[in-house]
Amino acid sequence: MNNFKYKTLFKSISEQIDLPDNAVIADLGCKDATFLLAFQEAFPGKIKSAVGVDITDKWFKDVKYKKPIKLEVMNCSKKLKFDDNTFDLVFTKDMFECVTDKDFLVSEIHRILKPGGVVICVNCDWDSVVYNGENKELISKAIHAYAVTKQPWMEDLDSWVGRRMYGFFNKSKLFESSVSVHNVVETEYIEGTFGYDLSKDIAWLHKENTGALSKEEYDEFIIDLQTAQKTGKYIFSKPYYIYKGIKI
Repeated sequence: MNNFKYKTLFKSISEQIDLPDNAVIADLGCKDATFLLAFQEAFPGKIKSAVGVDITDKWFKDVKYKKPIKLEVMNCSKKLKFDDNTFDLVFTKDMFECVTDKDFLVSEIHRILKPGGVVICVNCDWDSVVYNGENKELISKAIHAYAVTKQPWMEDLDSWVGRRMYGFFNKSKLFESSVSVHNVVETEYIEGTFGYDLSKDIAWLHKENTGALSKEEYDEFIIDLQTAQKTGKYIFSKPYYIYKGIKI
């Protein structure tokens, strides 16, 4: 898997999957198909077909992919355009928080899975993200503002979705459920890391005039992280909850 920052997370995911021969898989909320490509690499010759869907095709434009991968625009809040009992594996990452009717999506995933098929849902628990720095109040404000401010393409937002994922599925009694946590921990604030990339994403709060964080506050937040890096105090932590369900 060429995308460095996802290697250890993907290892925690793939270790929980045993694909059958000629597997049919789906990634709901696939964005740039990073994880579909990773599954293809991790399970060579096992995947018969793979489909990735997202609410917009804006992430598809620069994706270099080939058969058996197919990418489609689809709203995962609606009835999924797949037949019953289609997939051996349904995968999602950081998508559930954007869906309004989560119970309906759980039932749809159950519908499109084959008997004994597996769903893997991976979600960050955004309110549990940690940066170390000097200004605790400002850092906490920046993280929380990003966690709870809905972006234009989102239909819903739940910053606690990571810790709630198990409950969404388990209460349905449609799956044999288990959950684990993969915690990303970084000690360098450099380009290409989770912490660096998230800090740049947080900039949209002032660029889009959300009122949740001013440009002055954002600039101070970045300086704090840079100073922590220079003084050897920087640390970043981001928990990913990994839910595994086997269709009953």
